[in-house]
Amino acid sequence: MKKKIIIMSILAFIVILFMAVLFLLRSPYPNKYRFYSGDRFTGTFTMTVNGTEYDPVDEILEYENTGTQRLHTDSSGFSIKGGNYGSYKISFLLDNKELYRLTGDAIFETYTTNPILTYQYINTNWWHVTKMTLTAEMVMENDEWVVNVKIVYSEPLESGTISETTVEKTITYTDIMQGKGIVQFGV
Repeated sequence: MKKKIIIMSILAFIVILFMAVLFLLRSPYPNKYRFYSGDRFTGTFTMTVNGTEYDPVDEILEYENTGTQRLHTDSSGFSIKGGNYGSYKISFLLDNKELYRLTGDAIFETYTTNPILTYQYINTNWWHVTKMTLTAEMVMENDEWVVNVKIVYSEPLESGTISETTVEKTITYTDIMQGKGIVQFGV
């Protein structure tokens, strides 16, 4: 009799566990994102200077709780493990010598340091799986170099749908040189 009770208890536990796992996996949201094992932030970055494609010198990731590291990139874009609340800065180091070569404008030769263009993503939910498309276009407007930045990113909503948001901003190159080249999104 005691053995029968133990076997029935184990079977009941297995059935309840199976039903709980099935419920978690079949519910529309956000459980499938909670168990997501891939990189939570993925994206691409493209930049043009006067209509010519430009590749930055380096890509850097900075998370407020772990410091700075090199951004993982490949031919399809970049990816970040993510999964924590907080500020993620995705930065691209620009090269003034290359910008001079592409534009012919001597102003780039006068700068002694290379600027950093930074996209700051504020992650408000640890379970977000975010896809980003970051673009920058450097052009001459009103006798001043400006960088037109566009961010298109998608995140899941609690309703189970995907929200796509676009952020656009224009930054002067002078502001980027002064460390003010930060574009925030994700809030």
